[in-house]
Formats: sequence, C-alpha cells, structure tokens
Amino acid sequence: MDLLSDILSSAGWKNDLLSKGQIYESFGFHFPCERSGGFHVVTQGSCYARMGKKIFQLQKGDLLFITKGIHHELLSDPKAKVVTIERFLGEKFNQTKTDVPVTTFVTIRYEVPIGPIHPLLAELPDYIYIPYSNIQKHHSLEDIIQILSKELELNLGTDLIIQRLTDIMLYYMIRIWLNQQENSTVGWIKAFQDNSVLYALEKLHNSYAKDWTIESLAKETGISRANLANKFRDVLGIPPMEYLAKLRMEKAKQLFQKGNMGLEEIAQNVGYASSFSFSKAYKRIYGNSPSREWKGVI
Repeated sequence: MDLLSDILSSAGWKNDLLSKGQIYESFGFHFPCERSGGFHVVTQGSCYARMGKKIFQLQKGDLLFITKGIHHELLSDPKAKVVTIERFLGEKFNQTKTDVPVTTFVTIRYEVPIGPIHPLLAELPDYIYIPYSNIQKHHSLEDIIQILSKELELNLGTDLIIQRLTDIMLYYMIRIWLNQQENSTVGWIKAFQDNSVLYALEKLHNSYAKDWTIESLAKETGISRANLANKFRDVLGIPPMEYLAKLRMEKAKQLFQKGNMGLEEIAQNVGYASSFSFSKAYKRIYGNSPSREWKGVI
C-alpha cells in the first residue's frame, strides 16, 4: 500500500451521509464540527459557504472539505435564516417543491476518533476548496462528480454508493492539495516531495514488523546511512528508527481496538519479541503502559 493510502485508511475517520438531495426553498444550515469534518459537493445550482467572517460562493461541481472541526454554514444567500442541519433534516419533507430546486448538494460528515492524529493530517489547512473550474478536463474527479449527480436521481443503494464516491473524492482532494505544496520546506508535506524519504517511509509502513536497522533501511533506499538519517531529521524532525517505533505503536493500537488479540500477540504482530519488550518501548516513548492508556481512551 502506498504511504498516503495507509495514512488515510489508518486515520479511523467514520463517514456519515448527513444530507443529500434537492432543496427548493431559501436555506441556511449550521454544521457544528467539534470532533468532525464536513465534506460538501454541489451538484446543481449554487450556495454560499460561511466560516466566521469569511464567505464565498459554491457553484455546481465545487468541492469543499472542512478539515479541522471548524463550525461553518451553508446558505442559499448571505442573509438567509440559519438553523441547525439536524432541524432541517427533521423538517425536510415540509418543503414547497417547485420545478427547479434552489440547489442540490451532498454533505458527508467525518467523525475524527479521540486521540492523536497523524502529523500529515495535522498539517492540513482548515479547509480545502476546489472549484469545479479548476478541475482539469477528463480528470477522474470530473467523472466522479458526474456519476454522483446521476446517483442523486436514483434511490436503489444510492446512500452506500454516494458514501463510497465521496470517500474517493476526498482522497483525490487531499492528493491535489499535496501536489500544490511544492514549495513546502519542512514537515510531512515535504516528505511527499522527497523521493528518498518517501520510499523509506513506504518500506517502513508496508513492513513495520520487520527487524529493521538504519543500515538495512538505507540499503533498501539506495542512499547512505548518514544521508538517510539527515533527511529524516530535516523533513520529519525524528530519526528513522524512532519513527518506526511510533509507527509500530499506532499499528498495535489499531489491533487492540479490534478486540480480538491479547497484548502478547499484538506485540509480536508489530515486531516485538514479547509484550514486555513492547510495553517497555511504549513507556519509553509515551511515559505510560499501553494497556492502561488504551483502555482509558477506547
């Protein structure tokens, strides 16, 4: 699995189809996002997005992803009365329908699990906005938007299909955003621009249980041990083996959350000889035993 796919699939975001379909009246919806993000795509008409004092118009085909729990609103016009999205959903069938809807859009909510998030996701901006006019002709995103628009006219397995389509759209949006950050000099964004670091990270993510050393990782990467260590420190701020140790801890936590493995089996699955050696490494990094910390969170 490539690095970005592994990061996104490990994030544990839980998607929920919040709203879909046509709106025939003036509207204003408030989206509270304490531990969630919001993904909106306009498939017909237009509306406005407002975050604090910032407001801009969303046209047909535009994509907007609220990444960091920013409260925001969608409105038919800047002066529209605002209600909570939950209230609107409760009153949705009371709309006065006309020949042409004001707008049609899809909203997906992504719940963010409690606990630390991957540093790449922490580097995302408050929101990612991609106007349809900026999507290159024949780009896959254009095709997906067209498919999504057609699905909204049907009602047979539509909700599940829409959730899968919007997941794909979201991943494309993050990829497009990453490709726009060519001038970044530090952090995880830079890691995707440095082929040596990216290759080494993918090796670690795909084989985190392997008995890696800095020498063996450097040999796999095709650069010297010193060069690899310096690149990791410059880009990610930590040595390669420390990164591997933290990666193993996160993978172990994911196994623990599934609830079908004991600590001994989990430790061996992520590259440690015993639960004792794993717990010792975990406590060295985080200052607490894994079983106590995980049970307190999950």
